[in-house]
Amino acid sequence: MDIRTQLLKGNSRANAESVATYVGSDQGRFRILMQCMLDDDRRTGQLASHSVAIVCDTHPDLAVPYLGRLLGTLDAPVHEAVQRNSIRIMQTCTLPKGLHGRITSVMFALIADPQRSIAQRAFAITVAARMVELYPELATEFELLLMDALRTDPGPAIRVRAGKALRALRGTTPERRRAS
Repeated sequence: MDIRTQLLKGNSRANAESVATYVGSDQGRFRILMQCMLDDDRRTGQLASHSVAIVCDTHPDLAVPYLGRLLGTLDAPVHEAVQRNSIRIMQTCTLPKGLHGRITSVMFALIADPQRSIAQRAFAITVAARMVELYPELATEFELLLMDALRTDPGPAIRVRAGKALRALRGTTPERRRAS
């Protein structure tokens, strides 16, 4: 199967799943799919991003070598689907320690930006929560950010993700740890 040709057959769940099934856990095929997402034209990138996200649902660590580039898409003039699926992938893959600061900074900025799509902000909450688990000293700042996000956008996706993150924070902020 020529991955790029198959992607261009249409924007359907069935087509995205067909490509994802073909790629499976094969690193070479995944590299080609990532090239379609990150290096091709806007339309191919959009279509490839859906297949990449499906592959990463079952093989999340295939994306690890590409995390720096995926972070770069968040400020690039690419299709919103590429940005959304880049964040979605980071919810489950291993996040290299060398990128923790950049990931945290970018995710906090996304959560705070009401101009970003709801899905981007919701996925960013999950990724940021992963970082706060590793760096509990960020818990107070994260809690304030979530409370502000709930005030500015109380929609269901933000409400559910922020609520889950806030419940996980209980007992992890420095003030709460001292009180225990």
